[in-house]
Amino acid sequence: MQRSNLFDGDSYKAEFSRITYRWLISRRWFTYANIMADRLGCSVNELPSNLSNCEGYGELKKTVGILKKAICEKVGNDCFEEEGNNRNKCFRYIGKDNDPLADMRNAKAINNLRQYWKFCQDSAGFFPKSWLEYFFMDCQDLLDIKARRQKGELVINASLDRILTNIEFLPFIYEAITNKKVLQINYKPFEEESVMLLFHPHYLKEYNGRWHLFGHAEGKKPVYGYNIALDRIQSKPRERSKVKYVPAPKHFYDEFFKDIVGVSHMKDVQKEHIIIRARTLYIFKLMDTKPLHQSYNVVKPFGLYDDGEYAEFSVDVEPNNEFYGHIIQMGAGLEIISPDTIRHKMAQRIHELADLYPKTN
Repeated sequence: MQRSNLFDGDSYKAEFSRITYRWLISRRWFTYANIMADRLGCSVNELPSNLSNCEGYGELKKTVGILKKAICEKVGNDCFEEEGNNRNKCFRYIGKDNDPLADMRNAKAINNLRQYWKFCQDSAGFFPKSWLEYFFMDCQDLLDIKARRQKGELVINASLDRILTNIEFLPFIYEAITNKKVLQINYKPFEEESVMLLFHPHYLKEYNGRWHLFGHAEGKKPVYGYNIALDRIQSKPRERSKVKYVPAPKHFYDEFFKDIVGVSHMKDVQKEHIIIRARTLYIFKLMDTKPLHQSYNVVKPFGLYDDGEYAEFSVDVEPNNEFYGHIIQMGAGLEIISPDTIRHKMAQRIHELADLYPKTN
């Protein structure tokens, strides 16, 4: 009878098998606690004193036994050393074969690749045609994808219009980022003259249908996080191979986007704790299922209060154009409650908008 693949799937058994096997082929001594700590992403010292209080502990012990048996069937019963009692037992693999279950691991890898290939085939409609033609050039995959598109067999698509200015540059820019290449970019800022930038690309981000490239532009500020809108690039960027690439500090872009909605930092704007009221259940559900920002937190659940029926939530952000635009987009469904400074700035924008539509008899 063929043994099922111990490494395949998302079960406790598969997860513990993968972790345990890594320990075994490292040929180091290890315990049940080492395996559990790896699974939970903590140190052994952070585990409960009684390991059986950890979720999945029973399955862990069973899995170790099953894995050891599978290895013994391959290389013989003298391939393990053990020390200690049942609770503090230590194990070490000493077999001659450095990867005794390689066939099983490779079978899982092949299965994963097949699943990924099928996803690429099925989801071709999600990606712009220019991207597929760039990355799959001269590949049978591209011909297969085109055939499936013609037959109407694609099963994943996007609502966003992918026919965007300069979208065909994205694969080239992506490779410049991953290969750490400096680019010469002819760029035209809004209502300004074109400039030639020597640009060190770091990060690509899409927001509201527009792609932005962030990086270091020599002679420009900010030093990191300089924002280029893809649709304002005047021609295909060129590589400058003799210029040394300047990377961004580690985790810079994690922090750069952490406190904003969208992609822009406005001058002299600080992070604020903003309370927003959703005036209908429908609008509240829209906000609750697709939060405005990762800091979203419900302050008051939707219900009937002394001053009306509503819900309130908070966000901790630097209020920028994208933030105000998102609130305005919801019309009378959202109201900024505090702080007063942000509420006043929102009122100014609404008054300016209202002035464009004077009442008529």
